[in-house]
Amino acid sequence: MKLRAQQRAGLTRWEVAALGVCGVALLGLMALLILPSFTRPNRHGHRHETLCRNNLQQVGLTFRIWANDHEDRFPFASTNVDGSLAWVNSPEVFRHYQVMSNDLVTPKILTCRADMARRPATNFAGLSNANLSYFVGFDAREDAPQSILSGDRNITGGTLSNGFLRVLSADSAAEWTKEIHQNGGNIGLGDGSVQWVTAVQLRRQIAWATTNRSFLRLAVP
Repeated sequence: MKLRAQQRAGLTRWEVAALGVCGVALLGLMALLILPSFTRPNRHGHRHETLCRNNLQQVGLTFRIWANDHEDRFPFASTNVDGSLAWVNSPEVFRHYQVMSNDLVTPKILTCRADMARRPATNFAGLSNANLSYFVGFDAREDAPQSILSGDRNITGGTLSNGFLRVLSADSAAEWTKEIHQNGGNIGLGDGSVQWVTAVQLRRQIAWATTNRSFLRLAVP
């Protein structure tokens, strides 16, 4: 009788197999719960890139609205009293955005959430370079749709003049630093569109934009 009781107390092969299946299912469930915590930073990164692109789309639209009201010229190229041509040689890059305050509505769109070194301004009167995440392309024109109008400030390459004016040519080794986005950045074009580009794509865009000119000037805050 004891022998039979001991035999019944043991597990059959089917019972062992069932436990094995349950164990695998449990491990799979745990993996589904744990893996998202590792991938979440990447999703946040993509979310920041999207928000940044939305910011630059609003900036590009505002540039075009301003130009339509001022002889088809962007503020940095306008001699109009409302323009910012007088600030082209100044490191105060924020001036080129400040003159469009009526159309921009809020200065918060001038700061990328992934840019930890900059903080959004609460109003345009207190706006400064410390609130800017985006450069201004001085050679952009409304009638040149693919010209570079704006973009993430973590661009590098070419030569830096007076601490703010980055000059790039077709053969400049332009790229992005890791300060804001990883391995890429957003650029706004003359037609108001925005593109996410890698370093290779950035150099191609610069080469295209310098087809009829020797260099590009970017005012980097």
